[in-house]
Amino acid sequence: MNAGFLKRAFSSLVDIIVVLSIVYVSFSLIGKNALQNKIPNFNEINTAYQEIATAYQADYATAEDEYSALKVLADGNDALETEAAALYADRIATINAQNLVDIEPYNRPLTTYYMNVILYHVIGFLILMSVYTVALSGKTLGRTISRTKLEGSVNPISIFLHDIILKYFFILLSFFYSPYIAIVLLIVSLIIDMILINFTKNKSTLRDTLLKITVSKSNYWK
Repeated sequence: MNAGFLKRAFSSLVDIIVVLSIVYVSFSLIGKNALQNKIPNFNEINTAYQEIATAYQADYATAEDEYSALKVLADGNDALETEAAALYADRIATINAQNLVDIEPYNRPLTTYYMNVILYHVIGFLILMSVYTVALSGKTLGRTISRTKLEGSVNPISIFLHDIILKYFFILLSFFYSPYIAIVLLIVSLIIDMILINFTKNKSTLRDTLLKITVSKSNYWK
């Protein structure tokens, strides 16, 4: 009997948590320092940027406090409240403009660093998930816990296509074009999978049908 949507979703969630945890630990131990070392004077740049961010937040808070005080002093006078709002808008515009000037020298190196951090996690996830899934012939921890397994035309290539390329790759690839598109693709793919698994006779997703694979209920502890 083929597994339902919740079993399959839970299985995937467990595997994602396992792989991302390993990737994060590797980043903390090795990747972080390696990526920071690729940016000349990273510590100085990051410290300066954080100081600017702190000053910006303080200036913003001060402007809001001043605006609140002026509204209290206006005591319901429309003209004074309008004047206070105009002063507040001008002050905020000045603060924002100055902040853009202040952070401009740090934008490129820090953007490069954080893009590399994202790349590290995405590529690390794809590589580790591929090795983890193919090496175990699809019998991952998630499937073991949820008592599901792959059946049908199961081989290293079909497992890689089924569990990596058609499941994660295109969503992660779209993330670099737009995170919003990636989120939409993820939601749409989940909805399509849920509908196909819950309301079709074979409980098969598009990738199941394409690769002639089924995800059935099983018990690895028998």
